[in-house]
This record gives sequence, structure tokens and C-alpha cells, in this order.
Amino acid sequence: MIYHMFQIAKNLARPFRTHKYLLLQLIQREIKARYKQSIIGYFWVLLNPLAQMLIYTFVFSMIFRFPSSIPYPAFLLAALLPWTFFSGSLVSATNSLVGNDTLLKKVAFPREIIPYSVIVAKGIDFLFATLIFIALLLYYQLPITSSIWMFIPLLTIQIILTVGISLALSAFNLFYRDIQYLANLLITVWMYLTPVVYPLSLVPKEFVWLYKLNPMVGIIEGYRSALFNFPFEYSIIIWSFWVSIIVFILGFIVFKKLEGTFADIV
Repeated sequence: MIYHMFQIAKNLARPFRTHKYLLLQLIQREIKARYKQSIIGYFWVLLNPLAQMLIYTFVFSMIFRFPSSIPYPAFLLAALLPWTFFSGSLVSATNSLVGNDTLLKKVAFPREIIPYSVIVAKGIDFLFATLIFIALLLYYQLPITSSIWMFIPLLTIQIILTVGISLALSAFNLFYRDIQYLANLLITVWMYLTPVVYPLSLVPKEFVWLYKLNPMVGIIEGYRSALFNFPFEYSIIIWSFWVSIIVFILGFIVFKKLEGTFADIV
């Protein structure tokens, strides 16, 4: 598993090495455009998850009163922050090629750099937003667990899955603009089919096996296990890994197959 992750990381990193200046410019432009003429600017990265945390905490902790040994705000953010990174990357990457039509026509470069730049920009947002989670750990006096190192391979698996889906969606969206609307709808549904705002234990037992086919279930549950010292269910993490590998390969193949026609379409 580690070998396969290394090989994919190597392939992902190639455009970063060969076109790093273009990539950096695209990342910088993506971040600046998002908060242009905004009064509080980059602090929206903190305010958005903070507002969601307060709403979900009120609904699911105070009204439904889900049982948990961990304070609900911390339990929620452990999943909500990586999910926001995942969903935000998919939504933005889907429109990334359409939004860079001039660049596609005039400059020769690996086209996958465009969705990559969006994902990296969202990754920077994610790292910045983790300040809220760190503050919650301190507030609730939750200890750093010995399993925290698992956060890195889990995040790597998530990025592999994100890139694979993003490549396919961004390519298809050039041909069929309905893809962006369909993606928004499916991502919303996907969130509620993933244990982000509720614990996995609430899923009816007869549907758990089907539920765990969702690759984000293993990733999200893995984050909580790493952060709160819950028991790891390695079988669903391994399943998430292999699904992510397959999705990445298929997404990359689709993107490269359609890449030659991008300039004609836009």
C-alpha cells in the first residue's frame, strides 16, 4: 500500500517540478480571486467552518442529542474540516478548466495543473482552518493521541481520491456544463451518506456493509480514530485506499484522453 501511494505521489508531483512557477501563479490567483474586495478576506476560511459547527452542534447535539464520549464540536470538526476540503476541491476543480479557457488556448503545459492548483489552494484553506480544531482541543483539554501519525496516510488517500474525481469532472464539464450542477447536488447527498455530522454507530446494522462501500467512510472514520484514539477499522481504510487508487487511475486516463480536444471545445 505504501509503495502504491509513493508511486502515485511521484506522478502527481511531476507537474509541480516541471511547471512549478505556473502552478504557483495559478494557486496565488485562485486564492486572491476568491477573497478579492472582501473586508475580512482570508478569515472567511475560519468563519465558514465555525458557523457550520455552531449550527450542526445546535441541531445534532442539543436537539437530537447524539451520544458521544467526545464533545460534539470537536467530534464534528474532526470530520467537517477534511470533508470541506474534499467537497470544496471537487466543486472548484469541476469549473477550473472552464474558468481558464484563455490559458488552455494559448499556452502549452500539462492541463492537469489547473485542477491541481485549485486543490492545493483548498488544501491551504484546510490547513488554516485546522486552527479552529486546535483551539477546540485546547478548550476541551483533549490529549494528542499516539495514533495521530495516521492522519498523514489518511490525508494522502483523500487527496488521491480528490484528484481522481476532480480530473474526470473538470474534463467532462468542458463538454457538458450540466456536470457542475450535478456535481454540486451529488456532493451534498454524498455528505449525508458519510458520517460527518453523525457517528457511524447510528447507521442501521443491516445497511452498514453497503454504507462502508463509500470510500469517504473509511477516511472520515480513520481521522476520528487517529485524533480521538478510537479503535481503527483497518478493513474499510484499506478499501478506501484501493477505491481511491482506481478512481485516480480512471480519472487520469479520462483526463489525458480528452486533453487533446480541450482547446477546440473552449
